[in-house]
Amino acid sequence: MNEDIIEPNNYVFIRLPSATLRITKLAPHSTIHLGKFGSFYADDIIGKSYGYTYEIKDDKHVDMIYSSEGLFPSSTIDADEEEDGGETENTPVPEVKDVGTNENTRDDPAVQKLSMTEIEALKKTASGEKIIETVIKSHAAFDKKSVYSQEKYKRRKQQKFLRRFTPCSVGSCEIIEYFQYKDHHRILELTSESLGLILSLANIRPGGKYIVMDETGGLVAGAMMERMGGEGMIMFAHENEHPNMDVMKFMNFPEPLVAQMIKTINLFELFYPEEEEDMKMLSEDTLSKMKSSRRGQYYRRLARHVELQSVFQQISDGLFDGLILATTLETKPLLDKLIPALQGSRQLVVYNTAKEPLVATSHDLMADLRVLAPTILESRVRKYQVFPGRTHPEMTSKSGGGYVLWGTRVLPSKVQAGGKKRRKPNAPMPSSNGNGDAGKKAKVAETWREEHTETVA
Repeated sequence: MNEDIIEPNNYVFIRLPSATLRITKLAPHSTIHLGKFGSFYADDIIGKSYGYTYEIKDDKHVDMIYSSEGLFPSSTIDADEEEDGGETENTPVPEVKDVGTNENTRDDPAVQKLSMTEIEALKKTASGEKIIETVIKSHAAFDKKSVYSQEKYKRRKQQKFLRRFTPCSVGSCEIIEYFQYKDHHRILELTSESLGLILSLANIRPGGKYIVMDETGGLVAGAMMERMGGEGMIMFAHENEHPNMDVMKFMNFPEPLVAQMIKTINLFELFYPEEEEDMKMLSEDTLSKMKSSRRGQYYRRLARHVELQSVFQQISDGLFDGLILATTLETKPLLDKLIPALQGSRQLVVYNTAKEPLVATSHDLMADLRVLAPTILESRVRKYQVFPGRTHPEMTSKSGGGYVLWGTRVLPSKVQAGGKKRRKPNAPMPSSNGNGDAGKKAKVAETWREEHTETVA
């Protein structure tokens, strides 16, 4: 499968002029509806590359826009800023020109000469750019606006009337952008920055074996699969009968790859492996006499039994390379059970939307000799508008990002540290000939150390 080409029956993100994302499944011979932006035939973009911008025509077919305009035509300000080419270290910063003010403008609906009826009629007969041009010409106070206000006015009208879209491939960052403004609680308020921090701290890499408890609909597990490149194994722990991977399905992973990399186990099976029923092996003669439906059911149960036994063995042997918990459940019993499954010098990461549960967990881990230096981290990124003379933070932003607890699995030695006890100043020296109470105590202590000292390889 070519990841750069739009494949049939794949999920695709549609980026609209209104700066929103829509997710849709591109079934062959189907029609995709985008609300006020129109509808188009899916076959027109299947087999094409991601990232190109298309314009919807009246017959529901699309035309590819080959210029660098993208969703929006180039503005005059952007053109002025880029007409001299790229900047270098010696390029002087341009002076900010006098662009006027908005002190004489008034927000009065009467300045627009077109009525809503006339605008609706234009939508049925004219293209998006023609509508925008007509609306601007009919605006009586447009020339009184400053240059920047004129550009912002044009951009608002482009977001409203242009019938363009850009298909984007579905990755973990696009899913976060989509759910961040739609239903950010569904992904536990994760942001791209916090997800990247989790994956980096957990040292996710191809070929590794990891344990994850993911209550983000499989977003964290899907991001791990992206980094692992189809190599390795993920043990997906969940609290229900079946794992929730509703978000991961949007990432278009092939089903055989998911079955190969992800091994699921619920918490009951994890905490009480002895309750797992023994699988009764049936002979070939018995299987041949069974109905095909029952025979298929038997083989599925057998495959599940073998998979669970393999997971139990790996947990018992402590062969995993990392642990990630993105859950609202209490983490102490989970850590007590899963920390022994990690190899030495491996990372454990706990994510939560609130700081207080992680503070309590960090206190428990500080007293646990199996985890070194538990640390709570936070990642926040504020977006800025960057233009000459107009650089400032964006006026609105979305909360979220949560907190991350990070520690390193260590294997504490059983050897007790020994040392000579300091003699108090002016204290009498113990007898060296073995006579007296002091000499006896020294001999007993020396004998005890010899008996209890272990050699560390």
